[in-house]
Amino acid sequence: MKKLFCIVSILASLLFSMQLFAHGTHSHDKTTVSMMEAEGLASKEIDRLIKEGKVDNVFAGKPVNASMSRVNNQRQWVVTTKADTADGEQELQVFLSTEGYFLSFGVVEH
Repeated sequence: MKKLFCIVSILASLLFSMQLFAHGTHSHDKTTVSMMEAEGLASKEIDRLIKEGKVDNVFAGKPVNASMSRVNNQRQWVVTTKADTADGEQELQVFLSTEGYFLSFGVVEH
């Protein structure tokens, strides 16, 4: 009986002590940028990629479209723009984190 009382006491104290660490004074959510902010950030990244010679300058000043997508089981902004090149129509895809940080880019031929 003494053993049972000890086990129950230990389990009860563990359960109640876990509540001490769970508090609502802070948030684990990171700030998600809006669609318009994502488009603006992506436009700046496109300009940077053009200056660095990583992307053809036909994408300069083109309108962009942003959409929230799940890539590798993580939410990301996928910002796209299209341009006609010598190789045909191409789509530039810029991937941003939900917080607006640049992740990667890719060019897709259509």
